[in-house]
Amino acid sequence: MLKKARHTFFMCVAVSLALFSGASGGTQMEDADAGPVLNYHRINDRLVTGGRLLEGGSAVLKGEGVTVVINLLDDPPKEEQQQFLESGIKWTNVPIEWLNPTGANFDRFSEVMREYSGDHVLVQCAANYRASTMTYLYRIAVEDVAEDEARKDMTDVWDPNEYDIWREYINEIRQAND
Repeated sequence: MLKKARHTFFMCVAVSLALFSGASGGTQMEDADAGPVLNYHRINDRLVTGGRLLEGGSAVLKGEGVTVVINLLDDPPKEEQQQFLESGIKWTNVPIEWLNPTGANFDRFSEVMREYSGDHVLVQCAANYRASTMTYLYRIAVEDVAEDEARKDMTDVWDPNEYDIWREYINEIRQAND
């Protein structure tokens, strides 16, 4: 019960930050609701990251060619999964606790990303913090994308250095994959 309440509180904080930090001139995207999902960020022609699904978003994503959603929430909303499935978009969950990301999470995420390497993928979480971070790590560790290029795609969404847990997690995964 306490774990669920704490998770809900932190998710509310994360979404609030995502919605309001753009006005403060930080690294957050200018208009968090300007796409089919919160903090929508296109990386290339087959990979996008984002947060919670916005109204009509599954149809927009389908129209853009997205064929697979990899959701990273540890308690994903069932209605979002259903909307994606009704739009003909495959949906899979790789649960990552906001306050406890692990090396095993990265391994599982990498496995699923490889499985869908030929697909047009949306990596999704609540506010595109987990999604952009895991995608950054995958791109530098597995796809050999230049670190500065991959980092820019992540920091266009948020700065994980603001959260000790995520800064340390990034360092841990990078060291393990060097």
